[in-house]
Amino acid sequence: MENAMSECQTLSDIEEIKKLKARYCRFVDTRNWEGLRGLFADDARSTLGGDDQSVEEFVSLAREWLGDSTSVHSVSMPEIEITGPETARGIWGMEDIVTFPSHLGEAPKGIHGWGHYKEEYRKVNNHWLIHRMDLQRLRLDPLEGGFPDN
Repeated sequence: MENAMSECQTLSDIEEIKKLKARYCRFVDTRNWEGLRGLFADDARSTLGGDDQSVEEFVSLAREWLGDSTSVHSVSMPEIEITGPETARGIWGMEDIVTFPSHLGEAPKGIHGWGHYKEEYRKVNNHWLIHRMDLQRLRLDPLEGGFPDN
């Protein structure tokens, strides 16, 4: 019976982490910066483009870089492993498209990218949070108008 209970808890934890990552994508795309910050542990770190940063730096840079763009982030194929009662790690396939405003008649500038998020999670106050996030891009293509200027 105890083994069935722990299996049930493992499956429940994995589902909660999937929901956490879904909210991450939605909050980035809807520019819900406060909500995005709330998905991370207080001492969380991220590595994007090779730069290690605090979660505050990450949210600030995302807000600044994305600006008035339109973005669509999608993650799939989660490989989630519960490593302890309050720790887990995961790898997600990702794809994103970011389009920046253009002048009338100009082709849109932006990016279309693919890669993987490698993450660590921690359960805090009975809620899963992102503790470490590393985006490793495999490919990054410009949109028809080229890469963005910013």
